[in-house]
Amino acid sequence: MASPRLLAPLRSSDYRMLWIAQLVSVVGDKVHQIAMSVLVYKLTGSVAHVGAMLAITTLPAVFFGVPAGVFVDRWDRRATMVASDVLRAAIVLSIPLLIRVGMPAVYVAAFCVATVSLFFEPARLSLIPEIVPADDLMAANSLDNVTASVSELLGLVGAAGIVAAMGVANAFYLDAATFTLSAMFVAFVVHRGRATEAEPAAPFVHELRRGISHIADTHVLRDLVSVYSLAAAGIAAAVLSVNGLALQRYGATDSSRAIGLALLDGAITVGLLVGSVTIGQSGSGAAGRKFLGSLTVFGLAFVLVAFAPGIWTTVPLLFIGGVANMWFYVPGATLIQRIARPELRGRVFAAKNAMSRVATTVGFFGAGLLADRIGLSSTVLLVGVLVVMVSAFGWSRPALREA
Repeated sequence: MASPRLLAPLRSSDYRMLWIAQLVSVVGDKVHQIAMSVLVYKLTGSVAHVGAMLAITTLPAVFFGVPAGVFVDRWDRRATMVASDVLRAAIVLSIPLLIRVGMPAVYVAAFCVATVSLFFEPARLSLIPEIVPADDLMAANSLDNVTASVSELLGLVGAAGIVAAMGVANAFYLDAATFTLSAMFVAFVVHRGRATEAEPAAPFVHELRRGISHIADTHVLRDLVSVYSLAAAGIAAAVLSVNGLALQRYGATDSSRAIGLALLDGAITVGLLVGSVTIGQSGSGAAGRKFLGSLTVFGLAFVLVAFAPGIWTTVPLLFIGGVANMWFYVPGATLIQRIARPELRGRVFAAKNAMSRVATTVGFFGAGLLADRIGLSSTVLLVGVLVVMVSAFGWSRPALREA
């Protein structure tokens, strides 16, 4: 049963609307992810190609992520989120038709969805501190991720059922519908969240430099963004490795691959759910230590996955990795919301996302190539060791450790 502390942010009617919107849209996101992975592997038979597809979705953040943050801080944040949802619904709706054109067209659509998403997530994360009290921020971020985990579980079940019963293409229609519903709920948010409405417009390059300088000059933000970005490479490689285990080891047909993906991804998602609930009830103190300690646990869990003899020994380790992931993510987001200046918050989140996506791209491509050359077990072992090394670097940064 959820505690009063965890549910406190729902007292805000605006937060309730964002919460419901997320509940709907994440279901579609998970269906989309499973369907795309199965589709690409079906057409190519290669984990490396699945990694390339996932990497393509990270490229927009690499090229456009930081500039997108400038616009998020300039624009009406509610309108930005609504427009992003509507555009993503239209693009996803076209994917079943683009399959007939060829995989390059599907990759372009995936690239476009990821580009539009660059505006949605920083706007949402920047709006949350404006609609919930400061004391409820950790709980709001925790509840945010509880919702995402529950929605992902529903999406996993839906994806496995839709792909197995009706084929890959139909999964994308559900995703488009969820983006549309999300836009409707976001439109009911009263607070518009334009952070700079009282400031005169400054030259774009100047605003861009302000955001980057704010990170560089604030020790906690600089260390946090650095660790987050380095860890992203390992976490991305871990995601691809999980996909590879399901696609290569545990599946011989489209339906069995979808079920395998759902089972392994489901173990992580249940862990994310448990982690989201527990971090939300842990209080607001020692955020830096929670951030770093959980990263260490995540790395050790994947070291053990490398030696797991079968799927049923892999599942509990992935569950632990999911719990650790939330104890890493929620304190990190909360620290940014507390420390970053409100008028620069969108740029800080966008810069963090952009740097993380560069590392994520490396992680996806690197893990895919390694999996095809040295095998999945060796790749997973290297992933775990990398994450442990990144956490050790973070522990050496006193400003972050004591935040």
